[in-house]
Amino acid sequence: MANLRHNSQIVLATTSSGIAATLLPGDRTAHSRFGIPIDIEPISICKITKNCDLAKLIRITNAIIWDEAPMISRYCVEALDRSLQDIMNINAPFGGKIMIMGGDFRQVLHVIEKGSRGQMISACIVRSQLWATTKILHLRQNMRLIHDHEFAQFVIRIGDGNEPAKEDDMVKMSAEIVIPWEGENSIKKLIQHTFPQLENHGWDASYMVERAILTLKNCDVHMLNDMIINKFPGDEHILLSFDEVEGDTHNLYQQEYLHTIAPGHNAGKRAFLPRIKLKTTDGAGLPFVLIRKQFPVKLSFAITINKSQGQTIPNFGIYLPRHVFSHGQLYVALSKGVSRAATRVLIKDGKVEGEEGDFTKNIVFKEILLSQPQVFIHYV
Repeated sequence: MANLRHNSQIVLATTSSGIAATLLPGDRTAHSRFGIPIDIEPISICKITKNCDLAKLIRITNAIIWDEAPMISRYCVEALDRSLQDIMNINAPFGGKIMIMGGDFRQVLHVIEKGSRGQMISACIVRSQLWATTKILHLRQNMRLIHDHEFAQFVIRIGDGNEPAKEDDMVKMSAEIVIPWEGENSIKKLIQHTFPQLENHGWDASYMVERAILTLKNCDVHMLNDMIINKFPGDEHILLSFDEVEGDTHNLYQQEYLHTIAPGHNAGKRAFLPRIKLKTTDGAGLPFVLIRKQFPVKLSFAITINKSQGQTIPNFGIYLPRHVFSHGQLYVALSKGVSRAATRVLIKDGKVEGEEGDFTKNIVFKEILLSQPQVFIHYV
């Protein structure tokens, strides 16, 4: 992408998830960039008209990058394919545009609410007719674990489903990374490893939440939409602090605040963050639409496994009160750290009868791991 832009060519960078969208310069989610419908259908098309500014931009674009592509429904990719053919008026895959997609099929796939294994496999992009025209390139080096080769091999075996397992896909975790389950005391040990800066506060988990809510100073929050990402392209968008209004931080829900952005080349800049209306979707399972007017952020002291894709976390704690339930979740969790020394796992129900050590479930859909492609490029 940097090379093409250096040569005055245009590249559109997109990703499947919002957090991954903060990792590439000028990146946005594919849904935001191309107007892909949220409730996707096999015959859906993108919300792009032929004469709009986006269509004009697409016509002069040299390549499109789509990161974390395996975690999106194949119908989203096919919808973009149909739309690009219509915009370019060319009956060729993606309208003759070079589509570069990246991802790791060992990671989590597209989420289908209450979906079966067969439904999730069917929604994967490898089952799309476009896959037959895709050339696969491989990346072999794990850059996160480049200084811990042994742990890197263990993580790969987990991702491939090759780690020896007991009944019900239970695999043994290394004693070096496991925190034995001892109730609340074990949770405090996990917090101690993950947040060493809280040493002066007795590793009290409630302190993190209370301090963040009461003062909103130096607390990380997670954006709930692309509002700030669009204003400051190319940043990691970690919100460091909210400004106080006349020294009163308790009027958070009565006024609109400024916030600072850091790190990145926009560090120190300020953006206006308004309260917006957030609505529940049809899939929320409610008999009504719930509307909340709030700032589009939430505290981010913890993150789910599915949301963590694309992150590299120096001190990483994995808390498993229940075992994983879908393809690639354990692999994603273990692959976010940079070494065994920096990774800790706490498993609430990790004992297997007659076995020593701590175990947890590892689910791998080997049908998806055809050749374990990690980067794949569509050539016209």
